[in-house]
Amino acid sequence: MLEPVLSHVVDELRSTHPDRPIVATFDLPEPVDVDPDRLEQLLSNLVANALTHGASETPVEVRAAIEDGALVLSVANSGPQIPAAAMERLFEPFERGAVRPSAQGLGLGLYIASEIARAHGGKLEVESSPEQTRFTFRLPMT
Repeated sequence: MLEPVLSHVVDELRSTHPDRPIVATFDLPEPVDVDPDRLEQLLSNLVANALTHGASETPVEVRAAIEDGALVLSVANSGPQIPAAAMERLFEPFERGAVRPSAQGLGLGLYIASEIARAHGGKLEVESSPEQTRFTFRLPMT
């Protein structure tokens, strides 16, 4: 079952960021054929990214559900909109510095998450507006 794996990631990040609320909603009534260790890494990278770059006064939202025959896993946060120029390079390795030079890390988290999504036959996408940034992993279950 995937839900306990996802819950573990959320619980772990809650414990290391006790001042940051993380709201998780999971609706996974059927088994999903994935590598649970890699999905754990994908979610951990996305939530850590949201905690680092999101507004500290609003919760990070994590959601996983089966929709239209696909696993849909998303992580959303409020905060600054990702600039259009940065969106084009967001999933490339070592691009963090070009996007937000003052942030910690090497800029590999989103690249790794994207590669995990691709290796599973899915896709990682991002939408960013002044109100919210949302990363969504979609994996067809057929």
